[in-house]
Amino acid sequence: MSKYSVINLKTDPELKRLAAKAADKLGISLSAVLNNELRRFAAEQSVTFEIAEAPNANTAKLLANSKKQIEKGNYHNFDNNAEALDFLSNALK
Repeated sequence: MSKYSVINLKTDPELKRLAAKAADKLGISLSAVLNNELRRFAAEQSVTFEIAEAPNANTAKLLANSKKQIEKGNYHNFDNNAEALDFLSNALK
């Protein structure tokens, strides 16, 4: 009887290819990577899904416009929070 158990995993073929390539580059097997993640999951009893943050088209446009305004020196500067809050209160009237 083997001391190992088999897990069948369905994944995107391209993801498998990229993961295998990264594991190979590090000189480890894809099984070692997955076993490490399973050990971490069992120990922490939590899972984290990280998605790279990227602004949508509208936000990217607003950020680019803001950057241009800052580069031109067209922005407000405050010495303290009270000044900033007063400015916002007046701007929102």
